[in-house]
Amino acid sequence: MLACELSDPSVTFDDSWWKPMGMRGSVSYLVHFNNTLIPYENQIGDPGEFLLNEWQTRWIPQYAATFLGAAEAAYDYTLSHIKSQKRENDPFVQHRIAKMVLNIKSAHMWLDHVARLWEEGNIIEAKSAGNMVRYQVEQLATDTVNHAVHTCGARGLIQPSSLERIVRDLTLYTRHDNDDQLLATIGKSVFGEQHDCSFFNP
Repeated sequence: MLACELSDPSVTFDDSWWKPMGMRGSVSYLVHFNNTLIPYENQIGDPGEFLLNEWQTRWIPQYAATFLGAAEAAYDYTLSHIKSQKRENDPFVQHRIAKMVLNIKSAHMWLDHVARLWEEGNIIEAKSAGNMVRYQVEQLATDTVNHAVHTCGARGLIQPSSLERIVRDLTLYTRHDNDDQLLATIGKSVFGEQHDCSFFNP
């Protein structure tokens, strides 16, 4: 891995390709290097270290934290929406709010668990738990947002509603990994089969 001085005139950027359904407030550049000199001291770690030491596993839980943030934002929007319409006594609304709260509490417990493993230096267990939390919190967050949509109705999906943006963003962001392949990776680890715990390749 290499660090590069991006203000170097040999480096140019192109954001014209970035037109995702979600994440409209972000940008991902194509970066072009035209005979850019990168000094030896700009090398980060040893060659291959990122892959050989499975550094990717150390930030897999951050995906779950992002999913949880979307779930919490959807919950806050839904609660405000319900109160503005004075629907607190609707038993169906109460059921959906209860599910949303349980999902969010569960997601926090999963994230707290994996964070504690990393902090305590239980590396092997932390890697395995990180994949589990990545999968499980995606399911919990998606379910929470679905409850928000059902509770708030179509009006909540019209711009400039923040729920509309949350639905777009979460739909795209959860696709960074194939959750079926991730689940298969977790299964392989249970059986002690060889598996890629960083990129979930078959």
